[in-house]
Amino acid sequence: MRNFKLTLEYDGTDFHGWQRQPGLRTVQGTIEGALEEIVGRNVPVDGGGRTDAGVHAFGQVASVKAETRLETEEFHRALSANLPEDINVYDVEEAAAKFHARFSATSRRYVYYLRTETTAIWRRFAHVVTHPLDIARMQAAAGALVGQHDFSSFTPNRSIDTHPVCDVMEATVEDVDEVISVTLVANHFLHHMARVIVGTLIDVGRGKIAVEQIKAILSKKDRTAAGPTTPPNGLFLMEVRYDD
Repeated sequence: MRNFKLTLEYDGTDFHGWQRQPGLRTVQGTIEGALEEIVGRNVPVDGGGRTDAGVHAFGQVASVKAETRLETEEFHRALSANLPEDINVYDVEEAAAKFHARFSATSRRYVYYLRTETTAIWRRFAHVVTHPLDIARMQAAAGALVGQHDFSSFTPNRSIDTHPVCDVMEATVEDVDEVISVTLVANHFLHHMARVIVGTLIDVGRGKIAVEQIKAILSKKDRTAAGPTTPPNGLFLMEVRYDD
């Protein structure tokens, strides 16, 4: 039995998220189907981040334990040959037996892209905001999110297997050539947390929420206190980080 670490990218537009769901096209399910063609049996795949339907990834990591005589490069080629065009595994390496894509991770980095003009080309990969936004206010509000906080106000449903306290190590807002990017790095993310944070920052940029309200929103631990959930198309899982 060998443990493989896969690093991959995917266009999440036509997937119902990462996690396998009966009768639905998911990234995890598609990769598991491709692996079954190679090793001849069902092989569970674990992901470093559970992206929602419509969310993309440039740096998703997955781990899979499989019995195969194929060399790592041969295994990589065989897997790539059995995957659709909207998933690309660009690196495969053999990992230590204890490595787990999700539980070994120390942090995840997400970037959400906003465009300030309507676009036909980038509509699948960025959320369009036509209202004027105060980037300085958004950056100040993002800074208030850094640190260990209970993010219950930023998730629609509390999962019993996910602690609501997250350590946000980075939260920045940049505006370059009509593209606004919101970068978030945390040890873990709650369901929809990144998208609710972005929706809240947009409301700050529009003047609907004051910068000073961010701490009060966190302390309320109430989803109705924060801003709206932005669409999934602008969100990318950029990197899953590990100690080694």
